[in-house]
Amino acid sequence: MSALTVRAQRQKIFKAVFQTDSSQPTPRLPSLEPGEPFGGPPPATVNASARGGRRHAANDVSDQVRWDRAWHLVTSRIQLPSSVAMEDSFGTLPPQSQDTESDFYDALPIVLDPTANVPLATHTEDVLLWHARQVRQHFVNHVLPLLAACAGLADTAQVVASTVNTLAAAHRQYLNGLLLVVRGIPSEPAAEAATSTFRRDLHAVIGNSWTQGLINALNPALRRLLRTILGTGRKFDGRNAFEDPNASGAREELLRLLESLQKVGLAGDKFQVLFAELMDGCMRDFIQKAYAGVWEALEVKDPDSGSVMPGCMAHLCHWVENHYGRLAVEVFSRLGGQVKWADVEQWREIAIGRLATLRIHELFDIVLHWPQTRGGLDDLSYSVTTPQRRLALTDTFSAALQHRLLHPGRSTLEILQTYISMIRTFHALDHSKVLLDRVVHALQLYLCQRDDAIRIVVTGLLANPKGNDANQAKTKLVELAVIINEASQLQRTAIDEEDLDWDDMNWVPDPVDAGVNYKRPKNEDVVGTLISALGSQDLFIKEFQHIIAERLLSKQPGFQQEIKVLGLLKKRFGEHALQNCDVMVKDIQDSRRLDAVLRRKIRGAQQPGAPALSYHSRILSRLFWPSLTKETFKVPAPVADIQAQYEAGFEQLKSSRKLGWLHSLGTATVSLELEDRTIDVECKTYEAAVIFEFQGEGTQSDTGAQQRTFDEIWQSLMMDEDALELALRFWVTKKVLKDVGNRTYVVMERLDSEEAKQDAHDDTSVDDGAEASGSASPKKAKGVDPKEAERRTIYWQFILGMLTNSAPAMPLSQIAMMMKMLIADGCHWSNEELQEFLEEKIAAGELELAGGKYRLLKK
Repeated sequence: MSALTVRAQRQKIFKAVFQTDSSQPTPRLPSLEPGEPFGGPPPATVNASARGGRRHAANDVSDQVRWDRAWHLVTSRIQLPSSVAMEDSFGTLPPQSQDTESDFYDALPIVLDPTANVPLATHTEDVLLWHARQVRQHFVNHVLPLLAACAGLADTAQVVASTVNTLAAAHRQYLNGLLLVVRGIPSEPAAEAATSTFRRDLHAVIGNSWTQGLINALNPALRRLLRTILGTGRKFDGRNAFEDPNASGAREELLRLLESLQKVGLAGDKFQVLFAELMDGCMRDFIQKAYAGVWEALEVKDPDSGSVMPGCMAHLCHWVENHYGRLAVEVFSRLGGQVKWADVEQWREIAIGRLATLRIHELFDIVLHWPQTRGGLDDLSYSVTTPQRRLALTDTFSAALQHRLLHPGRSTLEILQTYISMIRTFHALDHSKVLLDRVVHALQLYLCQRDDAIRIVVTGLLANPKGNDANQAKTKLVELAVIINEASQLQRTAIDEEDLDWDDMNWVPDPVDAGVNYKRPKNEDVVGTLISALGSQDLFIKEFQHIIAERLLSKQPGFQQEIKVLGLLKKRFGEHALQNCDVMVKDIQDSRRLDAVLRRKIRGAQQPGAPALSYHSRILSRLFWPSLTKETFKVPAPVADIQAQYEAGFEQLKSSRKLGWLHSLGTATVSLELEDRTIDVECKTYEAAVIFEFQGEGTQSDTGAQQRTFDEIWQSLMMDEDALELALRFWVTKKVLKDVGNRTYVVMERLDSEEAKQDAHDDTSVDDGAEASGSASPKKAKGVDPKEAERRTIYWQFILGMLTNSAPAMPLSQIAMMMKMLIADGCHWSNEELQEFLEEKIAAGELELAGGKYRLLKK
């Protein structure tokens, strides 16, 4: 639809509401007879009998003529100009003369009160109505085009000024005629009523004349002034109130602008709607910019009510009452309106609701940075009190949880750390735990799909709570160790007693929005909530037994932390559930005493001058320990002799029991004396057995060094082929053995200069993963370029993510397929090169190969 059509329709509607057709000033009528005065009575030449009737007709004609003359004089005096070229043309009023003024004021009573002054006149009109109609017509035909021209100016300030000046000039012209007419009204109340009605109608006409250009010009000007007055854009710094130093000047400028708009009729409904929208936007901007990310804990006491409010809430209420509400009162009082205290209270509730919405969207970040974000949580506790806001909080947080946490890019450790922060944060927010129960189901379900979740939790419980190692905090869930060592956990009663509410003197009904299976917690039980989220209690206890078994079999000197955690878990799960762990701890303690006794007997039975071999053992109760890998192989003869002595001594002490050796679980310290160096290595027992095969008589290489083939070693030791291959690779990386091809290995008695230079070059050129493995990467013989080093790092991080988040173990073919499918640039290695890279990681102790599948080494 064209602009002309729209304007025509608007004009039609406008004329239908406001009649713009007005009669023109009555013209002077020509006299009937020459020399006869206009409107004068006819000559008195009739007889007396006819004089009465003739006189009555003459009076009728005389009253109508008097009315016509008066109407012509008054309307001609107040008639508006027929054309307008610019706004200044409104300011030139018709010239006044004494004769004209006297005639005008003589005629004015006749026009204003024809009933009293010309009772016999048959045709009269309302001069005030006539003036109002001509004003409307004049405004439509002459003023509106000028306003459209003003709206087209480039400078927004000039648009407002020109529009106001144009309307002010029109006001002067329109009110001049009105005031001339009103002077003839003898009653002052009637004169005021006529003036008020005219102004109201004129302002209604002007209020309908808003142009988009005027709106576009007023919008930024008002927004700028309001932002300065209300202090929008400033960050809350803990003070109770602050004010922009330019606020007073901006307030005066706003009130002057408002006064000028009010005078010309532009402060009507449209302006009030525009002003209300800007005030609403200023409130939104103020809350967003003042309080976003401000989470410091600060409490302020309300001097009126005496209640304690969070810092941001107290500051916001103060701002609404003393800045926002004050400005609204000043503005609406000039517009003829009134602001009630109920309105201020409603604005305060709206502001609190918007701050609550801001904090709801920030809740995930508040959880991540807990407890430094206590102030933001206090704002939520104060404002989120209705079921609708509680529902909005849980829905928004659940969406943020899915988008930012529950995906393969997040490690299980990060998810568990966030879960702990969620438990503490939501417990502080809602002691009933209803809100946490409504957002945690997706996280618990996702954690159950992570195979390493229980292991990380158990490892965290067994970590050192007083450790200051930053790396330990990044790799272990140290938070659990700190929690379980708190005084509240040490004094914890059994879980069966906790379910009883018969002695709870602070009992309250369940919340209205609680779920079907809701169970009110007595306190913030982080450990219990976390354990229950990982599945059944039996799974957790089983994993705990495996991990505590590994730690008890390690070489650490003491197990105080393990014993403490075991005691705390027995309080939680009961003595019977952790009976096996008690037996395992007792086995380790008894083993130390038995080992000391048996070693003394062995030393006493040794022949003088025999080589001393330091040997320690741990004796385990087979039925109470978790299934341990039992890979048999032939141990070196000196070790076998000592084991036989151990068995004999143990059977003397424990006549009803026998020993079964778990060779693969032990460790050994090997000292190798080569021609140009001595190497002391701590290794696994199968690795020591392999290197022991190169001692003594056997096949020698061309250089005289001992050499063995893979098959020879396998037939001698009867060891698993995968374990044998890993052991040989281990000694190759230590520069003790050298693979000369055909699965033949030679002892490197000496390191020649070229090999030493190559070793030094490798140490400075490979990345961290290659340094750990001590071997070159695929596709390189003597060095690694930066691109290849970066590629190795990316590939390793991807493999770590797959084995952590997707599956705990994968064969080579599956790893290669996923790398080629999911890495953006694809995998540039062949399967053989990828296998070589994975073998390096195995030698570095980061991966292990079991059953043809690669998996991360449990540490």
